[in-house]
Amino acid sequence: MSVKSIVETRRSVRQYDSSYKISWEVLTSLIESATKSPNGNNIQATRYLIIDDPSLKELLLPIAYNQQQVVDASHLIVMLGDYQAFERENIIEINEEAYQAGYLDESLKNILVNNAINYYENQSREELKLELTRDVSLASMSLVLLANEAGFETITMSGYDSKKLKEALNISERYLDVMLIAIGKGTEEGHSTVRHKVEKVMFKNKMD
Repeated sequence: MSVKSIVETRRSVRQYDSSYKISWEVLTSLIESATKSPNGNNIQATRYLIIDDPSLKELLLPIAYNQQQVVDASHLIVMLGDYQAFERENIIEINEEAYQAGYLDESLKNILVNNAINYYENQSREELKLELTRDVSLASMSLVLLANEAGFETITMSGYDSKKLKEALNISERYLDVMLIAIGKGTEEGHSTVRHKVEKVMFKNKMD
């Protein structure tokens, strides 16, 4: 199935077969592909916290306002952004690996390292939060599309109590929680939705 077909036919699914479990190997493969998503300066700040423990899902159910897919889907994935990815050590390490792999010469490596370090060290916490939100959202969309291609259903979720979620899962302030993704084998198709005509959302050169 083409990417265009997946995008146009994808639906958010809320009903899942609770007996169906995606293998760890398959899930790992999907996430490995999702890590190739675009991200600012290739700092690779997205983290994937996988929840498959039934008792932990039950604990999270009220935190996610009793959305049943939290319990029934094969896995619940907490999509996180890591603030430590902006630190000098991470930037140097990633670019050194690229240099050792032969993807960069030393001159380009040094330019990329210095540019990234200078860019992030002048940003506020709120600006870094926006950077993380962008990168994690791109990875989340990739994961959703990959899951659908593999024959699974998904739903992205922002409806949960962030503070309680982080407390329940021992997520420190080092991480920004961006969204949850439930993934599994759906039992009912998601309902169709109405979208704006493209003429309403597409502009040329400047906004009207």
